[in-house]
Amino acid sequence: MIRPSEIMEMKITDTDEGNDKMNYINVVSKKIVINNHKNDRKGPKIINITDQKLNGILWKGLDKYLITNHNNEVYTCSSSFSKMFKNNFNNHNPYDLRKSISSLAIHEGDADKIKELEHNQGHSLNTILKNYNTYNK
Repeated sequence: MIRPSEIMEMKITDTDEGNDKMNYINVVSKKIVINNHKNDRKGPKIINITDQKLNGILWKGLDKYLITNHNNEVYTCSSSFSKMFKNNFNNHNPYDLRKSISSLAIHEGDADKIKELEHNQGHSLNTILKNYNTYNK
């Protein structure tokens, strides 16, 4: 689970060309490209989309933003996105989702999943254990 600030302005596209200043999903290469992120200053963060069903769903939104408000506009701040999330998901916020995904991966003990989690969240395992492993205690 990536941060609300990383997903709010994410566009679904079929090319990398001209997208070097924004976060986007390339449905052809099956990659999420996060150019604007908080922790990793070494260039874009790239996350592979391995779920074929998810990629098929994303194709339906080609050339649109992944998340928009009820007026089909991009959220202007993460607090408005978080408010919408809480209203639609039983008062849970996006960070609750990060915590549950982290807790599950740690509980399962799958080293590959944990490595993927470290990459996707931009945190070390120690940080994840300290701040996001809340449902295994």
